[in-house]
Amino acid sequence: MYAPVLAGYWKQYEIWDGTYTLDDLLDITEVMIVKNENERREQEYMEQEREVRKNASF
Repeated sequence: MYAPVLAGYWKQYEIWDGTYTLDDLLDITEVMIVKNENERREQEYMEQEREVRKNASF
């Protein structure tokens, strides 16, 4: 429930003042999962590119 707050997407008081619903929580959780996966894939790609460039320079 506090994951969006800890990630900086929501403010803590917004959880309790009715700003967001359970559907909003499910949506932001999905967005955070997708964002994390995209960042992981980007990092993996960058590491592979570094290896290719490192091996190509020899």
